[in-house]
Amino acid sequence: MMKGEGLNLMVISVVVAIGLSLYVGQMQAAVTLPPDAKPLKRQFYKKLNTCANVEAFVKYQVKLWWDEDKSITAKLLKLLYVDCMVNGCDASILLDGPHTEKRASQNFGLDGFILIDKIKTVVEDRCPRAVSCADILNLAARDALHLAGAPSYPVLLGRRDGVESNAAWVDLPSPYISWEKGLAYFRSKGLDAQDYATLLGSHTMGKTHCLYIRDRLYNFNKTGKPDPSMSKSSLDKLRQQCPKTSNRGQKDPTVFLTDKNGAKYRFTNNYYSNVL
Repeated sequence: MMKGEGLNLMVISVVVAIGLSLYVGQMQAAVTLPPDAKPLKRQFYKKLNTCANVEAFVKYQVKLWWDEDKSITAKLLKLLYVDCMVNGCDASILLDGPHTEKRASQNFGLDGFILIDKIKTVVEDRCPRAVSCADILNLAARDALHLAGAPSYPVLLGRRDGVESNAAWVDLPSPYISWEKGLAYFRSKGLDAQDYATLLGSHTMGKTHCLYIRDRLYNFNKTGKPDPSMSKSSLDKLRQQCPKTSNRGQKDPTVFLTDKNGAKYRFTNNYYSNVL
């Protein structure tokens, strides 16, 4: 991922994761897209006269979904992040298969695919083989964030869709690594500490699975005790939502990343306030 494209992704955080008639495993790059080296542009499809109203089409479908399920904002944000962090923003996260990004352990519980499929179906009906899934994903995330309270921002267009998907567990960092290792990972991608801190701000909305925090609640650093830095009120509340063990066959519970406005899925600076 080039630094410029990575920073476009980070803007999402700072201004501040069932196919219908199309199966994501069969999506191919649109024939009208430019070579990879071409820069992204504003109103790319309008200038090509291939799909002048694509942004309106995407915005309308996102609004319909958001009115019924406001959690879609967090789902699209996570989906975009995971896509861009592996091969670049190429929609390879949408590809099906046994060793794809979608099946990686780090993407456990990832959602948002149904809406992207629906938007792609609508756009294909109006502009056949013109708009990439990668551009649709970027536009949809922007529109959902705006509905959740973030300022809107322009999305440059002209991305190509990936037709292959590398194993994400090879390239995505573990959620358990230290911030030092996380920063080293970002630097290996041509990004810096500000990019890292900016991206972490996306945790101000959405949920996380208990499996990612259960060690801090019950066995911090293999001591058999909770994380001593955690307040008793937070510990008691999280333990109620995340029991030490789950019944066989039971899905892993989830908890909101931030208490304030969590259930309302509002995009705020709560994450940074909590860190401070």
